[in-house]
Amino acid sequence: MMSDSHLTAGAERALAALRLHGTQSELPLFDLLLDHLLHDEGRATEILREAGVEFSPMPRENASVELRSYSEWQRTLIRQADHFVVLTNSNDPTGTEHLLLAALSLDAELARRLAPFGVTEASVLTQVTQADPELSGPEQALVQITPANQGLPEGVGLSRILDASANRAREGLRVVEDYVRFHLDDALLSGELKSIRHLLTRTLSHLGQAHWISSRDTLHDVGTLGTLASERQRGSLSDVLRANLKRIEEALRTLEEYGKLIDSQLSLQISQCRYRMYTVEKGLETAIQSRQRLAECRLYLLVTAADCRYGAEQTIRHSVEKGVDVVQLREKQMSDREFVRYARRVREWTADAGTLLIINDRPDLAVAAGADGVHLGQDDLDVQAARRILGRHGLIGVSTHSPEQAQRAIFEGADYLGVGPVFPSATKDFSEFPGLDYVRYVAKNTCLPWFAIGGINAENLPDVLQAGGERVAVSSVICRAPHPRGVTETLKALLSPAGPQPE
Repeated sequence: MMSDSHLTAGAERALAALRLHGTQSELPLFDLLLDHLLHDEGRATEILREAGVEFSPMPRENASVELRSYSEWQRTLIRQADHFVVLTNSNDPTGTEHLLLAALSLDAELARRLAPFGVTEASVLTQVTQADPELSGPEQALVQITPANQGLPEGVGLSRILDASANRAREGLRVVEDYVRFHLDDALLSGELKSIRHLLTRTLSHLGQAHWISSRDTLHDVGTLGTLASERQRGSLSDVLRANLKRIEEALRTLEEYGKLIDSQLSLQISQCRYRMYTVEKGLETAIQSRQRLAECRLYLLVTAADCRYGAEQTIRHSVEKGVDVVQLREKQMSDREFVRYARRVREWTADAGTLLIINDRPDLAVAAGADGVHLGQDDLDVQAARRILGRHGLIGVSTHSPEQAQRAIFEGADYLGVGPVFPSATKDFSEFPGLDYVRYVAKNTCLPWFAIGGINAENLPDVLQAGGERVAVSSVICRAPHPRGVTETLKALLSPAGPQPE
C-alpha cells in the first residue's frame, strides 16, 4: 500500500488516508495527518498517546487544497521525513514517527498546539534517536538487564522469558517467510516479513539477547515436558502458516511487555514489529481466501446496458453460457431503486451458471442486490469502509494504475486487483497507460488474484499472457461485438491454461 517504496506500512496508511479524504476537506492537511496518526497503530501513535495528546482538526483560513497542491504537499512532507531518517542515521524505512517530525517542523501552528503536551520537534527527535541504541554509546553500556538483580532469581527468570520469546518469534518468522516465499511466491509480502525480521534481530541484539543464553535451561524447562496434541499435528500448509503467525504475535507481545523492564524505547520497536505483523497476517489471509475463491476465474466482463449491442440480458446470458466467470455491472445513469431491480435480475441469471456478480462503486447496492462483491476505483470508498458494509464474505476489488496503488490495496485487504489500463480502452478515457510493464510488475510481486484491464482483445491478449497475466477484464470487445458468444469463446480459449484446443 505504498506511495513510496521506502515508507513503512503505517506511513503508507497515513498518506493513503490523506489522499482519499484530505483533498476533499476544508481542514488543514497537517491537522488531518496528526488526527490519523493519533488514531492509527504505529510509532507516532505511541508517542502521541504517551504524551496524552488530545487533538481535533480545526479549520484555518485558505485550508482547502487542490490535487496538484496536495501532491506538492506530500512530496515536501516525505522529503522532510526522509531528512529526519538521515539525521538519526537510521537504516529503517521512513515511518510515522518521521512524518510526525516533518509535520512539526513544517507547520508552526501544529507545533504550537502540541507544545503544551511536551510534543516538540526536539522531544520527538530524542525519542526516535533513543529508539536506536547505536546512537547512544557502546553496546556494553546498553545491555542493562535489571542490573541490581543480575545474580538473583528474578534476573535469571527475566532472561529466560526473553530468550524463549525471542526464539519463538524468530523461528516463527522464518516459517512464515518460507511459506510466503516458496509457496505463494509473493515478493511484496516476503519483503515485508524480511524487513520485520531484520528490525527484530537488531532490536533484540541491542536489548542484550547474547547475554540471555547463559540463563537458558532447556533440560529443566517445565514447558518442554508435554505438548498438546494440536501442536503435534498440522492438516495443511495454511494450518502451519496460521499457527506460526499467532506464535509470532504472542512472542512479540511477551518481548514487548518484559522488554519494558530493560528499555521502554526498544520495547516500542518490538511493538512496531507486532503491528506490522498484524498487517501481514491480514494480507496473507485475504490472499489465501481470494486465491481459493477466484481460482477458476479467468474472464471478467464489465457491462453497461447502453453499450450492449443486443441488450444487457442477452449479452450477459450468452457470455456467461460461453465462459465468462465474473460479471460486473457498471451503471451511472440509473436511479438506485431502478438499479437494484435490474441487479437482482442479473443475480438470477448469473447464479444459475455459478458466475460471480460484482457491482461497481457501491457496496450498499451490492448488498441490496445480493451480489458477490463490489469493485472500487481510486476515488471511491476505501477497502475498510466497503468491508464494513459488505461483511467479511464479500469480494472487494480495487482498480490500480501503479505499483504504489497495488501495494496499498493489498495491505488494505483487497480481494483482487484491476491492473491497467494496459491498452487504450473504448469505454474509458485515460491520460496515461501503465501498460505491459505494470502487468509484469504485478505478476512478479504479488500472489493476490488480479485482472489485466483496458483495451484487451483476442489480438493483443497473447502479449498480456506473455507478460504474466492469467486473468483479464473486458467490456466493449464482447458487449459491442456482432457475435458476442464467438468473441467470448475465443477469449476463454486463449485464457485456458492449456491454450486454445484444435477442432
